[in-house]
Amino acid sequence: MRPRMTRHGLTKFEPGQLFTPALRFLPEGARSWLRGSDSLTRFFRLASWSMVAFALEKGALAVAILILAKILGAPDYGRLTLAQGMVNTAQIFIILGAGTILARYIPAMLEESFQRAVEVVNLCALMILATASAFIFAGIAGSATITTGVLGLPAQSSVIYWILVWVVLAAVHGLLFTIMLSLEEGRVLGIVSLASALALVVVVPLAAARWGFHGAVVALAATNGLKALLLLRFYVRLLALRGVNFWIPARRSDLPLLLSFGVPVFLSSALWAPTMWLAQIILKHSSPTGLASVGVFGFCNNILGLVILMSSITNRAAFPILSSLKARGDRGETRKFIISILAIQVAAAIAVGTPLAFFAPQIMAAMGPDFVGGAAVLLVMVAAGLCISGQQPLINLLLVNDKASVNLIGMAIWSASLLSIAFVFVNMGALGIAIGVLAAAIIKGLYVSSAILLGHRRGELSI
Repeated sequence: MRPRMTRHGLTKFEPGQLFTPALRFLPEGARSWLRGSDSLTRFFRLASWSMVAFALEKGALAVAILILAKILGAPDYGRLTLAQGMVNTAQIFIILGAGTILARYIPAMLEESFQRAVEVVNLCALMILATASAFIFAGIAGSATITTGVLGLPAQSSVIYWILVWVVLAAVHGLLFTIMLSLEEGRVLGIVSLASALALVVVVPLAAARWGFHGAVVALAATNGLKALLLLRFYVRLLALRGVNFWIPARRSDLPLLLSFGVPVFLSSALWAPTMWLAQIILKHSSPTGLASVGVFGFCNNILGLVILMSSITNRAAFPILSSLKARGDRGETRKFIISILAIQVAAAIAVGTPLAFFAPQIMAAMGPDFVGGAAVLLVMVAAGLCISGQQPLINLLLVNDKASVNLIGMAIWSASLLSIAFVFVNMGALGIAIGVLAAAIIKGLYVSSAILLGHRRGELSI
């Protein structure tokens, strides 16, 4: 395979050559369909690197978690779990939809010039600088309360400051990850993920063994710093190859993007976790078996995550490519791309969900006596996963057509539907909440599909 120069300036292999062996196992019609589409070839290349990056980081994290549990013991490991939850939640309020803004507009701006894409990057960077500064000040002000009330440590402990650093570095890493993904630099993501995986399985356990919970937090913050630093290095190199100044000022005319697009995206993301949490609180307090039902639902909800895992990974690769097709105004290729991604994601969900549904009684029985009889819950959640996986390309289509507010309305409808149905059917225990998840997914899917069809008829949405 001979390397070539991409439109962004870094060297890669020809994507058509990269996937020729894999295409050999597909029917001739499918091979012709894929080879005839440059966007699908780009998608498979980027999606494959995304899966490599995901597998490296998640696999290393799983190993590190097992080691840390043994090293730290239950109390300190519980503190680490709470700290991780704070980091995951706080990132949302620092990024405020910037990741989706970049994934939406970097590919579109590249059709104009590389400099325009950098201007959008710098706009989001300034916003994150402001939100991160506000977060740090708020975290310092409330450090004693968090340290004693949440982590159960002495008020004078310095670990909370390292958690604040961890949050900010994780947010910066997320921003740079999205930038490189939007620039279709998948190989870079693979290299950085490999370095991160090595740090997770070597440095973090060693730090925990030497300094306990405090050492684990510092090492995890440093790991995110390493990832951010490596990605920044690749990004600066890319700018140098393109002859673009790193310090290009953001355009004031782009500021409305933060409100008209970024805020609805942020609110859509922020709705999911509280809704699921409230549904489980309803289950805990009103179902006949209380926490046992929450446990059954929680396990089945994790299984749902497996069903939609491939959809989630490939969705990250599909979105920037769809955005570039939108910028080019290539409706025929856009339609072909949407149909193909929809088929791929649903097929992947079916491939994962079918054996899970078939062996549902055995899977639940293997979890212990409290899970026996929960096969119906698992079946319903698998069905919900199939429904959700089929919606991702449609949501992408809304976002690239700047209909973030429509998606926000859909999320609000989903949230209200899930909580209402959960409240009505809570006497059924975990099955009642599972029915709520499935019904809410169907309702949202119908709303999104109707919005796309109506927008297309009005000429407000191109496909």
